[in-house]
Amino acid sequence: MVKKDKNIVINLAKLSKYFGQRYDLIQAAGGNSSIKLNKQMFIKSSGYSLAELSISNGYSKVNNQILVDYLSRVKNKKISRYEEDRSFKILKNSLLYGGNPSIETLAHSILKKYTIHLHPIAFNMITVQKNSNLKINKIFKREIDLNQIYYIEYKTPGVALAKEIFNKLNGKPPKNNECCFILENHGIITSASSINKLITFTELITQKAEKSLNVNFERYKKTTKISNELDLAGFKNMSVLYSEDLIINDFLKKFNFSKINEPLNPDSLLYCGLSLMGSNSNLKRSLEKYKYKYKSYPRVIKIKDKIYFVAENILKAKEIEDVFKSHLYLYSGASEKRSLSKDDIKRLESYNPQKNRLRFWFDYEGKKEI
Repeated sequence: MVKKDKNIVINLAKLSKYFGQRYDLIQAAGGNSSIKLNKQMFIKSSGYSLAELSISNGYSKVNNQILVDYLSRVKNKKISRYEEDRSFKILKNSLLYGGNPSIETLAHSILKKYTIHLHPIAFNMITVQKNSNLKINKIFKREIDLNQIYYIEYKTPGVALAKEIFNKLNGKPPKNNECCFILENHGIITSASSINKLITFTELITQKAEKSLNVNFERYKKTTKISNELDLAGFKNMSVLYSEDLIINDFLKKFNFSKINEPLNPDSLLYCGLSLMGSNSNLKRSLEKYKYKYKSYPRVIKIKDKIYFVAENILKAKEIEDVFKSHLYLYSGASEKRSLSKDDIKRLESYNPQKNRLRFWFDYEGKKEI
């Protein structure tokens, strides 16, 4: 990465992390994010999830003008298989830095400075219906009239979709500070002149879609609230995962949460931390108390009857979920448990528990003693 690009990549990572932790907005490695600067664009690389994008990997830098010029040339063409193959070569030629850019890079090229492509559950619940166009027109009549929302009939991801967006805009960037393209049987692409406008507008229209369906995804949105509270507590850029694991939730109906705090093996300590954190009302106060006592952030948080996992990114949070489930199995049964001693815990903590589990053992200088 070139030094002058650092701040842009930091913002791209923050933007990607915000949306990447929300299951109601994106699943697996879908979606992508981008930021433009002059005639260049920084965008998530192909093969990476939004949650993985960081200052050191997961993004590409492209010459955006090459992409816009290409769309100008194909705007009236029928997109054949030959043209699709040609578009991949154009993408490759536009690359200035990083891995292969996302297939949707062309669709981002003509939009505002900040753009996010997502697969919100609520929107897709609507757009897979046969009369989705009529429903979208009814739900978002005001936004459509203001040219803030556009409906795109299904197009194959890539140049065909990008060409449709290009033509909807008559080959010119959107005039509004924020806009959204609702993609039939696919998802949404939202674009705005600032990160705050992008987040606010995306949340607003998603909430409107959810309301029209009478669905409640507050349990997923809570991850953003927890992440924000962690940020205020001094734990910056953490990702939060809401657990829907049936085994974990079934166990927690049987266990007293305060009775399963102590780590029983090294992995429980390294992944789940010294202690779990429960919070029934005041999350801010609970985090303050935890930080004061343990000098760290909680990896496992129980809020009422919901469980959340905290890590540097969603992939690591899922690893914590995996280990926590085994932790609950270890606590099952009526027999008395033998927890790790204070000396055992102190020694394990000295190995730097923040590291990835596999690297942890090999990086430790005293590995021969283990």
